[in-house]
Amino acid sequence: MIEFEHTIFILLLLSGVLNSKPPRQRWAALIILIGVLLVFIPPARAIEIPWDLVLGLILPLLLWQNIRRTINADWRGWKSVSLWGITVLVLGSGLWLAGQLNWPGALLFGIVAASMIWRAGEPESGSSYMSQVGPLTLVFLLTEIEVAIQSPDHYLGGIFSGAFFGVLAAVFGLYLIQKVSHKWHSWIGVGQVYLAYWLSYIAGVSAVSAALISVMMFIWLNQHYKLGLHTNAPPAPLNTWPGFIVILSLFLLLGWQAHQPVSGFIGFEVIVGTLIGLLVSWLGRRWGISAFQKQKPFWMAGLWIAALLLPALLIWPRDMLQEPIQLAVAIGVSVLVIGLSYLGLEFYFPRRAQTKEN
Repeated sequence: MIEFEHTIFILLLLSGVLNSKPPRQRWAALIILIGVLLVFIPPARAIEIPWDLVLGLILPLLLWQNIRRTINADWRGWKSVSLWGITVLVLGSGLWLAGQLNWPGALLFGIVAASMIWRAGEPESGSSYMSQVGPLTLVFLLTEIEVAIQSPDHYLGGIFSGAFFGVLAAVFGLYLIQKVSHKWHSWIGVGQVYLAYWLSYIAGVSAVSAALISVMMFIWLNQHYKLGLHTNAPPAPLNTWPGFIVILSLFLLLGWQAHQPVSGFIGFEVIVGTLIGLLVSWLGRRWGISAFQKQKPFWMAGLWIAALLLPALLIWPRDMLQEPIQLAVAIGVSVLVIGLSYLGLEFYFPRRAQTKEN
């Protein structure tokens, strides 16, 4: 059984792979499908993974890819929030009652799966906070949950200290883009996230909060002062073939190394989870929720959900999260950071009125 932290990181990679949109989507889907088949093949030998280096190089990239959508995100109305909550509870309860998972691990799986389903169908300009809760919860579980539980007062201060480093990195990045050619702007945008993350990590404060604030400040100030990236959507490295291949290759390598025996019961879980996901998609379309209005054909949505559930369930430890407080704190910190970021930016840079769902 692989370690808890490694499982979380592989799930983050899976989320990044399935939610990437490189050119020629059909080829990307075929590559993902072929790659997922590797989970059925046991590794010939164990490969030593330099985890600290891998985390430091990949986490800021995944954070940029996810958080860039938070800039214009909203709660998208009570229908979307309600259906998301129902999806979490139904998926989590099903895995807890029938899937032999403990209830904290089953609830976490429901949160991650629901967020990924929302993320897959949301338009770039109409994303929701529900699609961000799952990935951020995984990130906090991976990087900062131990400090948050052992030293809550110190950690709350660390969130604000991380925010300072995020603002500092964003301002420095904005200064640079005014001095260099436009072709370097995307590189600087992503690079300032690495700067915020590593400065906070070295200082011992919340690196995730720093990265989140740096992305939001960088893009919002760009839009507000029209400094270079205001006319186009923020760059998405995982939506390019090089970025997609890097993340996919790393996921396949780590998932292959984390191979678990495939059982008929896991197949049953995938089928039931896919049916639940299809029911959610049908309800989302009937209720007019934006995340489901321009989604793939129904049969394609089913394949996508199955592609999410199969590798996730194969690597998901059945005894994950023995301490429920870990999950509670991770969710709480995720919502807190999103809320503080939203309120701070809304206060200083009020957004134009957005169309809300009824």
